[in-house]
Amino acid sequence: MKKTGHLSALIAFFSTLVAFSGLLAQGVILGRVTDLDTGEGLPGANIQIEQTLLGASSNSSGAFIIGRVPVGIFAVKVSMIGYRTKRFTNVKVAVGDTTFVFAKIRETPIEIDPVVVTASKWRQEAANTPATVEVLTAREIMQRSPIRIEDALEGAAGVQIVQETVNIRGSDGYTRGVGSRVLVLLDDVPVMNSDFGAVNWFMISPADIERAEIVRGAGSALYGSSAMGGVINFITRGPTPRSKTYVRAVFGMYDDPHEASWKWTNRFLNFHRQDFTHSRQMGNLGLRVSGGRSQSTGFHENGEFERYNVSGKFTYRFPNASTLTLFGNYMNDKSDVFIRWRNQRQALRVPDPERDKRQDQNGITLFTKYSLPLSSKAALNFKAYYNRFLLGTQVTSEGLFSPALGLGGSVQGNYLPFPNLAIVYGSDFKVDQVKSDPKLYGERTAVLTAPYAQVEWGFHRNFNLSLGGRYDRYDIDGDPDAIFGDSKEYDHFSPKVGLNFRPTATTTIRAAASNGFKFPIVAQLFLEFDAAGFTFRATPDLRSEESWTYEVGLRQKITPTWFFEVNGFYTDVSDLIEVVLSPSLEASFRNIEDARITGVEFLTNGRWWHNRLGLKANLLLMNPRDRVQNRLLSYRQKFIAFIAPSLRLGNFELQADYKYGSAQEVYQLSAFPQLVAQKVLDTRLFYYFKDHTFYVGVNNAGNYNYTLRDESIEEIRNFVVGYMVEF
Repeated sequence: MKKTGHLSALIAFFSTLVAFSGLLAQGVILGRVTDLDTGEGLPGANIQIEQTLLGASSNSSGAFIIGRVPVGIFAVKVSMIGYRTKRFTNVKVAVGDTTFVFAKIRETPIEIDPVVVTASKWRQEAANTPATVEVLTAREIMQRSPIRIEDALEGAAGVQIVQETVNIRGSDGYTRGVGSRVLVLLDDVPVMNSDFGAVNWFMISPADIERAEIVRGAGSALYGSSAMGGVINFITRGPTPRSKTYVRAVFGMYDDPHEASWKWTNRFLNFHRQDFTHSRQMGNLGLRVSGGRSQSTGFHENGEFERYNVSGKFTYRFPNASTLTLFGNYMNDKSDVFIRWRNQRQALRVPDPERDKRQDQNGITLFTKYSLPLSSKAALNFKAYYNRFLLGTQVTSEGLFSPALGLGGSVQGNYLPFPNLAIVYGSDFKVDQVKSDPKLYGERTAVLTAPYAQVEWGFHRNFNLSLGGRYDRYDIDGDPDAIFGDSKEYDHFSPKVGLNFRPTATTTIRAAASNGFKFPIVAQLFLEFDAAGFTFRATPDLRSEESWTYEVGLRQKITPTWFFEVNGFYTDVSDLIEVVLSPSLEASFRNIEDARITGVEFLTNGRWWHNRLGLKANLLLMNPRDRVQNRLLSYRQKFIAFIAPSLRLGNFELQADYKYGSAQEVYQLSAFPQLVAQKVLDTRLFYYFKDHTFYVGVNNAGNYNYTLRDESIEEIRNFVVGYMVEF
């Protein structure tokens, strides 16, 4: 019966092929992807004809079709998250003929060499890119039971989250929510607000993410300003060939603080989150809708929040194989504001004047993409997006800010003139409109234009050379009514060169030199405000930051489910923009003329004993130094280590995460005692039953007290239970 059903599916697909007889003028590849062990068809597998831009995804029964294939002999690659990639060589395509490819692929717990899109702006294996890339799968993200999406990043190599500031290799320290040097994307679209340049984490629902691609090192040669320290691209799940619904519920409670004097209430302190997603395919139209809601009392005073978001994703595939994608997201956040503690003996309370401070934040993101294949060797991609965020600092200036608006887009071309040569080219544009009371930064319009190009040349069987660059022009108009009414003009060219060498099928050696930069944003240049005893002063004379990063790396595959990687990096930065805080609590941004960050990182990931035993570990050693004052840069840790063993027996799996970060040696409030090291142990126990997952966990099991920023204790011990189901 199964064989008859499989044959019927292929006949139905072949009939569809005949209906588009125009495709037969060249050739067609038709096939099916199945699980090697069960024989069941696998929906959503990716099929790619190597050295071309042609590909397809398998349908609900695992069948696929690739039309308009030129005559020749090709290699076909079949990949799917959670399965080993399989290649078929010598696939012959003749005029008017149909070539059949039947792929039986094996499930794997670890993707040694995943396909990524962020490193070079087109699909390629991570081992073939000159960048250092790590991929977090949906399974890895959800197993950390995150209430916030940034919680899932804590186990990534070289990544540290300080409040809502994301650090990659010490690029940012603590920016107080202004001007991130790590560009965060959702499906290649920036989720940075237009006035403060901060990441809008709240719009990203953990349950809606298929994978997160983390590119460490300067990404300005392709992504421009804000990518000086790296790029994080969250790829959302696409519509599934079969109707599928996913539901998750998490509930947690906070323990009493370690210090009895810190206990500030007898209330039951708790948090919870609910997520759902549903997707289905109807002919050429695919849709996915999702939503999430989280609420918490907080573990400290002024810690309450209520957040929710809803989103929809629609795709349509036209007969010419072009694809249109529409995406919309709305988020809302109502939360208390905790800036600093009352004192050390009352570390979970806020000063009396700051009690009951709240802020409401909301945002809308819309984007559309259109992918047009011109031939097997050329394609065009068009993108447009709109952001409307009411974010930033409404702590003491409620009603003085208007929503920040961002309208942007890009045109990108991909061209493969020869089998060993790939060209990516295009241009980005963006218009930001921000408005506040003239005493803050006034009304401003900023315009960005940025053409870019990158060439990848496989000049030898084992070598791949990458050359690229991008020119950015950024203009901010003046406001005659504002205190600082200056207009600003910035421009920058950022080149990059990278080399990949694969001496064996299991070894990759990388080397790269890349230029990074970051333009000052509106809030850094013109904003002045008072909050919680701090006074922020405008600095309209800020200069652009510029860096050069040199990197070498080795990636070694030991077994099909175990690899290790070691990378060394050296970054020189001129005019680094950092916050300077005076003893009178007056803060402003200043340029540090000469800074340097050097370091080495190690990481390994493996599964053994028939997938029962697992280990993920990474280590970062670095020296982030202010060379003008001959001291460490503030809010950077010199040593960060993470280790996550796991053991699965039958339907049960036990996981543990331990993260150690050395104490920060330089901070802003000189009266504050030495910041202590970070030592956090999280444990989780999972039970899997068919499509259901139940789990319990303890976060910060030792109830260890530590700080990553001035006068703010990080999360205390909490207990969590959760449930996930997919049907």
